[in-house]
Amino acid sequence: MEEINNRRYCYVIEGVTDEDKLKKIGCLFVVKTGGKYIRPDILSFLAEVHKVRELVLVTDPDGPGRGIAKHVQAKVGPCIEVHAEKEKAIYHDKVGIAEMKKEDLKSLLKPYITHDLFCDENLSLGEDDFIDLGLVGSGSKEKRMKIVNKYHLPYTSAKNVEDACLMLGLNKHDIEEIIADE
Repeated sequence: MEEINNRRYCYVIEGVTDEDKLKKIGCLFVVKTGGKYIRPDILSFLAEVHKVRELVLVTDPDGPGRGIAKHVQAKVGPCIEVHAEKEKAIYHDKVGIAEMKKEDLKSLLKPYITHDLFCDENLSLGEDDFIDLGLVGSGSKEKRMKIVNKYHLPYTSAKNVEDACLMLGLNKHDIEEIIADE
């Protein structure tokens, strides 16, 4: 468990707007569920990530948000749950993390963001590793699909697969082995 504590957190949120907001306040690893009807591939991917790092559930302070948190934990195991005050998550009659003021969201996530800033985790991939491995550009999708299939990634674009590899802590050698595996 000590190795997990030396890694950045992975934040699980509901939608695109939530993802954008968390990334703007400094959260590097963010996975969106897409709402209360979570695709099985997203749950499988979260289970893989949870083997490597702690998941922080940042769902809306409403019934569907609580349901998402419960469903994720039932599928991947215990996670850290962060509970926003409903009063701070309402704007124009909408309730959600995306409706929170930036400073309130930062305050809510401060212990986790602070940990991420000061933990001793080095990113597992170098800037040019994906290029060197032939995972971008013409003819690269077949190679990326090997990673997508092995780790149940819910997306196939080069940028999203690279982000997923970072969340999973995969290094260049790990990826070379996956690509070489027939």
